[in-house]
Amino acid sequence: MGYLSLFLKWKQKKQEKEAERVLEESISKRKDYWNTIGHVDGDVLTHLLNPMFFGGPAWPSGRQTFIRVQKTETVILASDGLSDPFQSPEEKSRKQGKGLEFYIECDDESLRGPLSDIQDHWAFDLLYQMSQNAAAHPNMLELFMKHDILSIEFTDLDVPSHFVNENGEIGVLLGVQSPSVSASLSLPYESIKLISMKLLTPNELEYVREQGAQGRRQLAETFQLSKSYHITMTKRESLI
Repeated sequence: MGYLSLFLKWKQKKQEKEAERVLEESISKRKDYWNTIGHVDGDVLTHLLNPMFFGGPAWPSGRQTFIRVQKTETVILASDGLSDPFQSPEEKSRKQGKGLEFYIECDDESLRGPLSDIQDHWAFDLLYQMSQNAAAHPNMLELFMKHDILSIEFTDLDVPSHFVNENGEIGVLLGVQSPSVSASLSLPYESIKLISMKLLTPNELEYVREQGAQGRRQLAETFQLSKSYHITMTKRESLI
């Protein structure tokens, strides 16, 4: 084997070791952070068979996992893998994947049940659908860097009925700032955004549709003033 071949093989192994180290550090830093917020389960929520092998969107490192964080009064479900560093050599180097993770905080006590049951919960389904959208979107982070507050709509999700309009549509406000969860987190290559998800009532969804970016900002401010912030309360009155 020639010198050049040996050098290239050595370089490849070095890059693989570096990628593995950064991946492990990224996972550890995210878990350490969430442990400052509440109790994090020792296990993660994941799939027996990765959806990306069946036509689903690819996550940066291939890991499609989620974690549960139990607080005193609420429970957080968070994606854990969208900000893994890219593992493919074709991807940009020194990037923390999509540069973001999503989370939903809810007062539903059933979220404290066995971890194996959580994947059947509507809050997990909502988080999962949002995460898959982000994995498939080429520039989701850029949208948040530009607008801060965004919204998205879903259908065919079994959320509490008072969050569903007459057409079966469900609105979610993204990026409402939390008083307890940081908006960003420093990982080995760069800081990422931690983005909250909050279910909207049909009236709030209609307001966002009519008012656009200004309506999203005003609604986020209203949630801040009401001190409900980013939290999805299973039973609440519409603020619009």
